[in-house]
Amino acid sequence: MNKCINFRGFWRHLIDEERQVEQGAEIMKGLLEAQSPRISNIAEKMKGASDRNYKTIQRFVKAVELKQILLRFYQEEAEFVIGDPTEMERYKAPKTSYVGTLSDGKTCGYWLMVLSTPFRGRSLPFSFVVYSSKTIGAQSTSRNQEHFRCFEAVKGLLGDRPLVLDREFSYEELMEVLYIEQVQFVIRLNLGDQHKQPRLVDADGEPVKLFIQPGETIIRPNCATWARSRSI
Repeated sequence: MNKCINFRGFWRHLIDEERQVEQGAEIMKGLLEAQSPRISNIAEKMKGASDRNYKTIQRFVKAVELKQILLRFYQEEAEFVIGDPTEMERYKAPKTSYVGTLSDGKTCGYWLMVLSTPFRGRSLPFSFVVYSSKTIGAQSTSRNQEHFRCFEAVKGLLGDRPLVLDREFSYEELMEVLYIEQVQFVIRLNLGDQHKQPRLVDADGEPVKLFIQPGETIIRPNCATWARSRSI
């Protein structure tokens, strides 16, 4: 499959300098062969000596504004934006500055928070942030702040498009910030376990049933959490 991809043609849509186009094409080939984001693994799959390839990748990353290039993949016609954090294991790099521990408290790694738009049945990334338990501690920040940092960076692109987020984003602090910043959002809730179900009441204090049929539209204004009276 990789042999059918015009790597140079792809990079010419993103970079003007031909030398960087060549480097980007070779790095992309190595990335697809390695199926790993680690520079050392990519360098081993590229042509030539791996140590020289390693340095080439480092210079390329410094010379090219990769995050700015990634923004070009934003689909303006998309109806919504998807946000999803992924745990990235780095079990062989416990002393690396950005590597902390994952959710289990043992595995070395970091979180990659990716924003993407749906495109022909796939999710096409256009922005991201990286954080870990170690960077959060060093920067006196929190996971919640890292999440919003990712959303805030592309707020101008969102417009009226909603952020579609998974259940791990259903915490009050983030919802309040998004509401104040007038960012539209849709968050998936866990209704399988009755002990974990969010408990909402309407303006009359009656419990709200959080079920909806396919194709059905339900609007419930002035709902509040069971424990607090603040509107959400």
